[in-house]
Amino acid sequence: MTGLFILGGATAIATALGMWWQRHHGSAIATNGQTEHHEGLADVGVSAGSPTVVHFTADWCGPCAAVRRVIQDTLPDFPGVSHVELDINEHPELSRDLGILSLPTTLVYDSAVQQRFRIPGVPTRETLSDALISAFGQQS
Repeated sequence: MTGLFILGGATAIATALGMWWQRHHGSAIATNGQTEHHEGLADVGVSAGSPTVVHFTADWCGPCAAVRRVIQDTLPDFPGVSHVELDINEHPELSRDLGILSLPTTLVYDSAVQQRFRIPGVPTRETLSDALISAFGQQS
């Protein structure tokens, strides 16, 4: 009987954690420019004057392909917003300095190169669009 209580408790905890993970994975987290500007961003194509979506990836990252598709489907609605895809193996220092702890991770920078949103996981098209509208105004 005790075993059933333990099994039931473990199942309830696992279910609650799974629901929490699913709700937060792929959600846009507003940073509102509170992160420090990193000079290495200019070296990879993130420059002042153009809002940019930066997508961190790796060859071994399966979900990263899904993020690439979401970005490619979403950005045509936002002319003037650039996309930079960075492999963490090719840019380990920048990845570390920007706090990239898991893949995929997408960062949204404004035209002053201030980070506005961080999206861990695979965002939906709606999540990315909402982040871009919030950061830059209406889509076209």
